[in-house]
Amino acid sequence: MTSVNHICHLCEEEDVFNAAFVWCVDCETFLCKDCERHHSRNKASKGHQTMALNEYKKLPSFIVNIKSRCEMHDEKYDFYCKLHGAPCCVKCIKDNHKDCRDLEPLVDVLRNIKTSAKVTSLDKELSTLIRTFETVGKYLNSRITNLQENKTESLKEIRNLRSSINNHLDEIEKKIVDDLSVEFNKIKLKSEQCNTEIDNKKKVIQNLKKDLSQMTMYATDLQIYEGLQYLENSISSEVGYLYDMKRKGHLDDIRIETKLSDDLKCLTNNIRTFGTTMSHSSPCNLQLKSSVKCQVHLSVPPLLTIDSINPKLKTTLKIPKSFQQLEIYGCQVLPDGRHLVLEAVSKSVILFSKNGEFAEHVSIFEDEPNDICYIKANLIAVTILQKPKILLIDLITKKITKAFQVTDSCFGIESNGETLVVSLHGSSHKLLTMDLDGYILSEVTVPGKYTIRTALYKSNILVTNWKDNIIYCYTNNGVLSWEHKLKDIGEPFGITVDKNGFIYVACKRNDKIVVLSKDGKTSRTILSKDNGIVYPRAINIDKTSSTLLVTNSFNGDAFVYEI
Repeated sequence: MTSVNHICHLCEEEDVFNAAFVWCVDCETFLCKDCERHHSRNKASKGHQTMALNEYKKLPSFIVNIKSRCEMHDEKYDFYCKLHGAPCCVKCIKDNHKDCRDLEPLVDVLRNIKTSAKVTSLDKELSTLIRTFETVGKYLNSRITNLQENKTESLKEIRNLRSSINNHLDEIEKKIVDDLSVEFNKIKLKSEQCNTEIDNKKKVIQNLKKDLSQMTMYATDLQIYEGLQYLENSISSEVGYLYDMKRKGHLDDIRIETKLSDDLKCLTNNIRTFGTTMSHSSPCNLQLKSSVKCQVHLSVPPLLTIDSINPKLKTTLKIPKSFQQLEIYGCQVLPDGRHLVLEAVSKSVILFSKNGEFAEHVSIFEDEPNDICYIKANLIAVTILQKPKILLIDLITKKITKAFQVTDSCFGIESNGETLVVSLHGSSHKLLTMDLDGYILSEVTVPGKYTIRTALYKSNILVTNWKDNIIYCYTNNGVLSWEHKLKDIGEPFGITVDKNGFIYVACKRNDKIVVLSKDGKTSRTILSKDNGIVYPRAINIDKTSSTLLVTNSFNGDAFVYEI
């Protein structure tokens, strides 16, 4: 508890400021030496329990806030209601607990509380939790050491190959080495951040253990009883934190590997990359120890399904009336809450504020644009259908920073911040993955000329085939994971994925927004014509804020929802 100079409450009423000497538990009053002497002789108060001020200051703050008397009726607590989990006085029973059957005399509830099994159990649990956090901290440190060894092995492999080729490869060798270091440092930074959190959590647990000790020594029985519940909740929260770390993959084993280019070994003149740096994680085998009794109280997050998705309308985009004709092909929710709309008739990208107000034209193109995506920072990408090409545009300067020419007509485009995936149709139908310099990294052949919109989630590429009413899911290596044709999907066009992996599809023909499960096996309509959805084509969701933007193609209506 924070050190404070307490004043005798009785003297303070007389405008005399004498330092407090004791705390009366029953009166909940600070007393100086003189007042304490009278207080102890008074017939009405001589039986009250008092506590020396130095002992009172040792009580945890959450214990001090637990009162011994009913604040509503200024009566002594006589009973404890197990249904409401609170002590109550006689008047409380009449006012608020008439129908409560689990009322027990407070004296029975508090009997031998300081020596109860619950105190011992919580003390053991706190000790176990401290040791567990220490184990996790050591594990995170050892993981950094292993990563350093991985890095050394990868560097050796890079240098051995480098010794067999010409000096003109120095530049791309530097690139792969830098990539490796960036990946290592990124993982190391995350591990160090996790370690810092673990150290902080360990300090919290140590403080809770100290609070428990101080509480059992100096607090009243009621305060201990209430305090134990507080500690139980605190422990459950910390245990939950550990399990949440493991569930989210923060404790997964990580290994860095370098995949060297096969073309590099052939020493051809068109080699553009030395390889790629990547990290692999596997589930953590670390056992998080906690007593069974405490685990019962863990807050387990509910299992998310598509049935739990209920969009709430936040605002609508106010498209100016000067747009007499509209055909919205694409849209984006920016990380700062603003919105972009790609309009084909005016051949422009339009920016809207967080509140949906028209802000400005970002770009106006000579040729018809087809899709738009956000990359990172202030960078967006737009596909130009007939040229065909991809434009990278800076939102601040409104200038085209790069332009990539491609071989066939380009339609849908999506980005994970490091690469672009674009849908091309011409002599063949394929998904092209390229870096931000325009170099092609991989190609995936897709069926049909109507698979023209795509979305990314982790290592998967999702595609809509609006003519055949099919949703495809490919790995980034081009392997078809699944395909589904569902009855409530009619001409699926725009597609996007939320942070939980649920798939949102804009269905043109039946005026619906349909959400699919991660495996695509189940679906559910979440928005329809009743919500103003008419021939929707473009849809996008910001994973961080769970903000969904849905646009109708022709009538200018655009809706912003909170998922």
